[in-house]
Amino acid sequence: MRKLLGIFALFWATDAVADYQYWDYKDWTVTVERVDTGEDLRITCTASTGGDGDPSLAITLSNGDAAPPYFYPGPELLERAPRGYTTMMTDGARVMFEFDVDWRTEGFVNAGYDAEGFAQAIARAHQNDSLGLLQTMRRAGMLWITLDGEVVYAASLSGFTAAYGKMAEQCGLPTVGVID
Repeated sequence: MRKLLGIFALFWATDAVADYQYWDYKDWTVTVERVDTGEDLRITCTASTGGDGDPSLAITLSNGDAAPPYFYPGPELLERAPRGYTTMMTDGARVMFEFDVDWRTEGFVNAGYDAEGFAQAIARAHQNDSLGLLQTMRRAGMLWITLDGEVVYAASLSGFTAAYGKMAEQCGLPTVGVID
């Protein structure tokens, strides 16, 4: 019995401990997850808008990722469908990221199923367009993601700059090129 309790205590003591925090900045929310693995502290920061049944637009960075100015995270549009239904965006489809300040870039969709069997699709722009997207998100008011000329998602960019700054602050990443 002591041996069994000792093994249970060992597993309990080595389990990662997670801490969550969030802040709202107008239409954007910053979520920070801190996970103490016992070996290091992993921090994942996400700035997002949307959700609640609609697609969500998010930018995610971790303190373990390559960071600006070497790597800029790009926004990703995540669409999830209820069980038994498909997503509006299909695998391999071309989407456009279009702004009210007359700038646009293309992206593509990766679609499939998550571990629970729910259909999901993620639209991403080309990685080398990430800095341009972030800079334009800072100065624009709206972003539309379109599929065959139809708006799939419209995102207000009100609060984006503050959210990106908080995300960078919490993950210990520079804001060079985007805010600075």
